[in-house]
Amino acid sequence: MKSNPRILMVDDDANLRRTLTDILQLKGYEVAAAGSGAEGIAEAGRAFVSVALIDLKLPDMSGIEVMEKIKAISPQAEAIILTGHAAMETAIEATNKGAFSYLLKPYKIDDLLLHIRRAVDRQQGQQEILRLASFPRMNPNPVLEVDAAGELTYLNPAAARVLPDLAVAQPVREMLGDLSPAIGNGERKEVVREVMVGSSTFEQFLYPVPESDRVRIYMLDITERKAHEIKLNRINRLLLAIRKVNEYLLVAESEEALYRFVCEVLKGLEGIVGVIIAVKQPDYVLKPIAWAGFSEEMISALNLRWDKSATGGGIMGIAARDGKPMVADDLVNDARYQPWLHVVQKWGLGSAAAVPLVAEGEVTGVLSIYSGQRNVFDEQSTNFLAEAASDIAIGVRSLRLDRDLHATLDHLRRSMNSTVEAIAGMVELRDPYTAGHERRVAQLARAIGKEMGLPERRVEGLYVIGYLHDIGKIAVPAEILSKPTKLMDIELSMVKAHVQAGYDILKNLEFPWPVAQAVLQHHERLDGSGYPQGLNAQDIILEARILMVADVVEAMASHRPYRSAVGFREAMSEITANRGKLYDEHVVDACVSLFNVKGFRFDSSF
Repeated sequence: MKSNPRILMVDDDANLRRTLTDILQLKGYEVAAAGSGAEGIAEAGRAFVSVALIDLKLPDMSGIEVMEKIKAISPQAEAIILTGHAAMETAIEATNKGAFSYLLKPYKIDDLLLHIRRAVDRQQGQQEILRLASFPRMNPNPVLEVDAAGELTYLNPAAARVLPDLAVAQPVREMLGDLSPAIGNGERKEVVREVMVGSSTFEQFLYPVPESDRVRIYMLDITERKAHEIKLNRINRLLLAIRKVNEYLLVAESEEALYRFVCEVLKGLEGIVGVIIAVKQPDYVLKPIAWAGFSEEMISALNLRWDKSATGGGIMGIAARDGKPMVADDLVNDARYQPWLHVVQKWGLGSAAAVPLVAEGEVTGVLSIYSGQRNVFDEQSTNFLAEAASDIAIGVRSLRLDRDLHATLDHLRRSMNSTVEAIAGMVELRDPYTAGHERRVAQLARAIGKEMGLPERRVEGLYVIGYLHDIGKIAVPAEILSKPTKLMDIELSMVKAHVQAGYDILKNLEFPWPVAQAVLQHHERLDGSGYPQGLNAQDIILEARILMVADVVEAMASHRPYRSAVGFREAMSEITANRGKLYDEHVVDACVSLFNVKGFRFDSSF
């Protein structure tokens, strides 16, 4: 009695093993499961394996290594590699090393069952060839024998049907290929290879006949399997390209750059002649905005439209108009392409697919891809292209929204800065002798922040804080602010109250920075000797630490009603002498570097 095919599953996901075991057993397969490569190899040694399902990434070794060791135990076993997108290149390498095929996770169960069935068919076909080796006449597949000279000595009825032009004693090298790998140089070994016979593809199994100079050739028709492999490889290359596009969506800086990248990536696929991306215009024109593989002259001559005119009847126009993927299997003989027949022939175009760029239900354009072969774009590949086109359209929409958002934020930022400057100007009107002080402090605070390597957004906040740091002086009588002589104690206390007044003015306003808190603390000192709260270093925020240095330097370098300007050199000496005592050492270092190394000076317009 014929036993059911035995499937070995090697995967470290216990839930997946249980689920697939149940499904495969319901389909009539005998199933063995292993959670590691070592367990899988041991299981293959216990009983014959028809097909091994192997996860590419196992905890103890690679799936490729497991496959090679299982095949060493059971040479007739087939292997299907299961992998994620990120390891696709390695999975392709696995097929080159003998894997029957591979599947990308997450996969559909129906697709997995189809791969298993085809792998079982192949494995059983090879087993049948070996079983019938002693009865070549009964074998339903072609069987031939060839001597050392390459002349045919035997062919069974199946071979006679497939190769009607062959006859005994006839040289067969031209039809069956070079046989020397199996019989040459005195080294006799088994060889497996593929050959074309007419339009069909056969797998040849060459076995030396014991105690003779002949080679027996078993031929298995794998035309359908090869077509499936070609389709699978084409789909997988397309998926790799789409993955690159999706990765680029995260870093694209403009829609133009995105469109160009998409065209170049898809043009790099095997057999692809060119790619075009066109966007819809209100006057029913389809405007190409990016392409690869075609000349600008050719693109300019297309005259693409998306109405029902003659040049709107190609698949690009229809896809743009109807919002559905379109395929043309044979462009030369497709009546829709008569307006561009000269282009089709000149560029050697065989078939094409066009998919709409759709975002939020709106068709914005079309992606069209052209192959040099006919009948290339099946439903599956077209659906993948359509999904990619949708991602591209959404990416473009996001880029536009991001661009608009930046423009809006920039406008709001300019408006806020204008408002802040206007408020600061009100203080200057009350104290004309210190006019420009707020702006110069803002300029220096921003420069110190940049020198310290702070994020741009935080540096921007320092500029706003600098402008507003003395807003509380609105509450101080003008005659005190402009008094040219030494202030009395009560007058000094009124001036010192400006930090609390500024805090009270700003505390309920919503800024993306700690404006009110920095204004309140900008006369504090690290050793607790400042005002109004006598805070120590650990309680003073960085913005206030920067502001206190900028305020001191500007004040010492500028003229006041009660004294002349002290100068930058003395200001640098003051903050350097009190570095780490009154003033933050990192802030002082940045400020000194600005003036002494980088030549910073206040804007003369201030």
